[in-house]
Amino acid sequence: MRKAIKVMAGIALVFTMICGLCLALIEPVKGSIRQRYSDEAVTAAENAIKNGESEVSFTVPVTDALAIEGENGDKDAGLDKLLKDMRDLSAEYESLTLLGILEIPGISVKEPVWDSCSVNALRYGVGRYPGTADIGDPGLCNLFGHRVKGDFETKLGSIQYLQDKIGDTVTVTTVDGVRHDYRISYTKYVIDSELMPYLDPETFQEETLCITACGWGEDPLTGICYPSNTEFIVLCEPC
Repeated sequence: MRKAIKVMAGIALVFTMICGLCLALIEPVKGSIRQRYSDEAVTAAENAIKNGESEVSFTVPVTDALAIEGENGDKDAGLDKLLKDMRDLSAEYESLTLLGILEIPGISVKEPVWDSCSVNALRYGVGRYPGTADIGDPGLCNLFGHRVKGDFETKLGSIQYLQDKIGDTVTVTTVDGVRHDYRISYTKYVIDSELMPYLDPETFQEETLCITACGWGEDPLTGICYPSNTEFIVLCEPC
């Protein structure tokens, strides 16, 4: 009996280790797939700029198998979610409108800018918040993106380090070939209930670019921990 219990315990341990390994691997794989589509969208925008196109559409997959961890408030992946993601490998497709390319050299960001802030759009780049100003127009233009947990290389994973890079340049090149250069003026943590001024194009009369991502978790520079309803914003003014 004891031997049987030990065998069962051993099997359970192995199963747990396999599940843990799968959980550890699945997010990097999903991230790699998402980034491939983002990179292809950047290439499509660059080709549009080169060819003088004014409108560009790009097709991306619609599937929760490529969901970003935490996009719906979930902070931890579990076995049930892993199994669901593994089952949900088929995808529909959605055509998104490309506005241009966002470049933040200070944190090595180069991402497509969509004319959408839908859950699906933000899996593959950053999106202009509906109702805010168009890029380059007077008023506030807000670009939303994900700060992917544990991923400092893609999307806006390192955005909080911009608080140490005031004065650095941010560039948005629209698909019509116009380059818009900005200078980072300040950064700030904002709780959701105080975010409205940064969603209103009339908060600033002059052309202003705002980049917003989730700010919950530990500030990498100060060590201060912020709650889940916190955003990190970067305000930029034209150079």
